[in-house]
Amino acid sequence: MARTTRTKRGGNNGHGKARRESTAQSRTQTERPSDGSLHPPARTLAPSEARRPVAGGSSSEDYQRTFRELGCKDVVHLGIEQRADLLLDPPLELLEGADVFFFTGGAQLKITTRFAGTRLCSAVEEFYRRGGTVVGTSAGASVMADTMLVSGVSAETHKIGETLQMAPGLGFIRDVIIDQHFAERGRIGRLLGAVAQNPRFIGLGIDENTAIIVEREESFTVVGSGAVYVADAEDVTYTNVAEEERERTLSLFNVRLHVLSQGDSFDLRTRRPSHEFARTVEQKIDSSSHHPGNEVRH
Repeated sequence: MARTTRTKRGGNNGHGKARRESTAQSRTQTERPSDGSLHPPARTLAPSEARRPVAGGSSSEDYQRTFRELGCKDVVHLGIEQRADLLLDPPLELLEGADVFFFTGGAQLKITTRFAGTRLCSAVEEFYRRGGTVVGTSAGASVMADTMLVSGVSAETHKIGETLQMAPGLGFIRDVIIDQHFAERGRIGRLLGAVAQNPRFIGLGIDENTAIIVEREESFTVVGSGAVYVADAEDVTYTNVAEEERERTLSLFNVRLHVLSQGDSFDLRTRRPSHEFARTVEQKIDSSSHHPGNEVRH
């Protein structure tokens, strides 16, 4: 579930670049500038430095070792088994001096039903608005959206009657639906089914070892070794989702599908992709890592 890792970052060493590249492909992170605002930013008017990476899943579960390999020396784990634990005694002190709050994978509903609406959740949002980094991988990536895709049949063409379970997320990114482990589990059918039912949302399918870095809730950039699939049903001219029998296969006319790899960006306002060379993004990641590190909590 949600784990907290407080980690002081040390200086760089000879293995730093390789480690940074590996981790950039397997994690998600969210950053906002330290502007002191406690209010949620307007959808298109957030500060220019605000960034929010969301990753689609990682094969490595040894998070503490990964953080320490990055030079993080103060890693604090927060295990939440019952919502009552957060209601009775929320560990708000864990955020004091922290720079990162990290949501691990697992099950989306375990995160939201135990965490959402608690004092700790509000504190994490305030931490985020003030400039802290919020990270999510796998299920932790899905909960970043205001609506999350919880379950549905994978690796098959979507049938109208197939149940897609969707639920409210934590709302860090608006008007998108995020699915993870995307190509690895053949989830294109269910993502198309989701946007057919909710054409105002942009569907984002994120491969493993891949992340998106969202800027001001206006655009995102892809990093990592896999792809990000963008399903846009805003201009769909026809779908049979509300008209045919349940066993019928989904029809969806004029849906747009973009496939983005490292260096590519997508404007969430204009719904248009753009390109930058992958090596340029790698250089930016490497450059941004050369600063005194602080604390990481997952």
